Amino acid sequence: MADRIRVGDKLPFFVYDTPYSAGNRFRDLLAKKAPLVLVFMANFGHPITRTFASRYADTYSSLYDGGFALVVRSRADKLARSIGPDTLPYPLLCDAAGVLYEHLNIPTSRSTLMSYSLEGWRILREAKKQGYQPVKGAEQQLPLTLILDSEGTVLFCHYGASLTDVPEDCEAIQSLLEELELTPDSGGDDEDEDGGELPREELAAAVAAETRSHHGRRAAEDTGGFQPVHQIREYTASDLEKTSLFGLFDDPYDE
Repeated sequence: MADRIRVGDKLPFFVYDTPYSAGNRFRDLLAKKAPLVLVFMANFGHPITRTFASRYADTYSSLYDGGFALVVRSRADKLARSIGPDTLPYPLLCDAAGVLYEHLNIPTSRSTLMSYSLEGWRILREAKKQGYQPVKGAEQQLPLTLILDSEGTVLFCHYGASLTDVPEDCEAIQSLLEELELTPDSGGDDEDEDGGELPREELAAAVAAETRSHHGRRAAEDTGGFQPVHQIREYTASDLEKTSLFGLFDDPYDE
């Protein structure tokens, strides 16, 4: 089995399919807008994946200093029945065979207690109320969050300890880019009221204050690396309807 990828490693260029186009070059995706944030999750039919896919879509306009793509263990041809090019505002990379997951050594877990955070249990509980029935004893695909430069070099890497251990939404992704100083330099566009450039120290302080007021800090490790401090949004049909996603509990990965 391959070793886990680390900061400084480089992803190979590859060809991928989305529900609305086949044979896309990863090199082109990286070139469009770097840094690129890649979040790997379970199949698209999983309620946790659906919840976060909806959150990323709803808050996508908050990400303005980088690109974003979601990778799922699902078949592009099955998702194509309902997901068109205008359904989601970000690319949805499909890897049903798990080639990338194996290459990056993204683990799975058979332990339900280890796979679900408190937020995960809450999402699952609400999904069950709406008819979702998980397969007992099935392996759970854990997530991975990467940030890559235009050449595919890893600038940030986080293997999730639970199914929800990913950035909560695109606002959190933007904050992460700012904290890692992966945003463009302020340059001459940021001026004070007198017309001069705002000192770099004042800019950093202003960004830090804005980040703290809107996003908070990470929660304790035992609840996952990117837990929100505000009220958790439920896994509801209304959220998913905003992104025009197909049948709420169809599992495109489970034949």
